[in-house]
Amino acid sequence: MNIKNVEILAYTVPLKEPVKAYAAGLMTGFGMVVVKITDEDGNTGQGYTCMMSNQELGIARIIEDIFKPILINSDSSRIEYLWEQMWRKTHYVGRGGPVSFAIAAVDAALWDLLGQRLEQPLWRILGGYSPKVKVYAGNIDLNFPISKILENSSKNIEDGFKAIKMRLGRESLKEDIKRVEAVRTHIGDDIELMADANEAWRVDQALKASNELSNFDLTWLEEPITPDDYQGYSYLRNHGKTPLASGENLHTLREFQLLMSFNGVDFPEPDYTTCGGFTPLMKIAKLAEAYNLPIITHGAHDTHIQLLAACPNAAYMEVHAFGIEDYISNPLKMENGYGIASDLPGIGFEFNFDKLKQYKTN
Repeated sequence: MNIKNVEILAYTVPLKEPVKAYAAGLMTGFGMVVVKITDEDGNTGQGYTCMMSNQELGIARIIEDIFKPILINSDSSRIEYLWEQMWRKTHYVGRGGPVSFAIAAVDAALWDLLGQRLEQPLWRILGGYSPKVKVYAGNIDLNFPISKILENSSKNIEDGFKAIKMRLGRESLKEDIKRVEAVRTHIGDDIELMADANEAWRVDQALKASNELSNFDLTWLEEPITPDDYQGYSYLRNHGKTPLASGENLHTLREFQLLMSFNGVDFPEPDYTTCGGFTPLMKIAKLAEAYNLPIITHGAHDTHIQLLAACPNAAYMEVHAFGIEDYISNPLKMENGYGIASDLPGIGFEFNFDKLKQYKTN
């Protein structure tokens, strides 16, 4: 069915409290761009992408000025073709970065539209492996005192999580180690623990951290160095003592191919909002499968559940602090440490635009 209308909506959504990660600094909210695509029969697909606050209008302009003319009157079922057209149209200024964020929102809306027309959830359309995906609490807590981190860990466990992530990157590694030790002691050995450094270190510093953190049975150490230092990741994986996760800041399939070909990662971690949408994320998952690696995702858990539930190598899904539960019709459901993919059509939820309108920025 041909596309008759494309609507682009931009928002700055406040967080309930300020949070901090090393690379991003202090955050009080996040940007979000929602795309609504309507076909000639009146079916509508919705998709979104997220970014730091005050960056959403730039992403929205790319979609409005460059992608909307490509989409109007095109066959909405030719998702791969439309993805390629958007990529080629922006190849000179794109090949990642803001363009990948913009393509992601459109691509998500196209896949949702397909699911709406077929009256099937995307996890079944994309492969239908299992509706259950192991989840972890993706806390952003670098600015919190240890007492608050422990309090939040207890709440995570009460909420049903069996895996918890904390942040690293304080002024000294000694302080980071002290915080990890406190959390491990507090939650015990039966709860999985991950740690995310958000690019805090050089390779030599990261190697020291990897070895010292090995005492705390971390499931992984995430993004200890800059994300595109593939040789650095390879060195850390070969010489460090803690498994590595990385990928949220890689924006293309090619970048993931490099990371895996360098043997630089144990847990590839794409985010559809940063890597260009569902279309490349599913290819990244298959690439990881070819390397006999698991796949995990960063952020956007309300949507990633539909993608990971289609993947035989899905290992974990982050339930992120940038949640949109208050603004959608069908928030993620959890059972015994697993997220459950909805059987509603498409992405499985709709936005409550009445609630969101107070945060609209365009």
